Amino acid sequence: MIQAAHQLDPETEAERRLLEAAVAEARADPRYVTHEDMRAWLLKLSQGEFDAPLPELRTP
Repeated sequence: MIQAAHQLDPETEAERRLLEAAVAEARADPRYVTHEDMRAWLLKLSQGEFDAPLPELRTP
């Protein structure tokens, strides 16, 4: 017999709810980092510059 609804274990469900809350909180914050700034920062990290300063947050 096939179940109509896919059931998740309680731990997975709790993690899903936490992720949803984190995404909602991030979307509510008007500050942002441009794609270019984030890409440049990630490239620095990938080249071993682990002390590279975080990109600046901007406001709309």
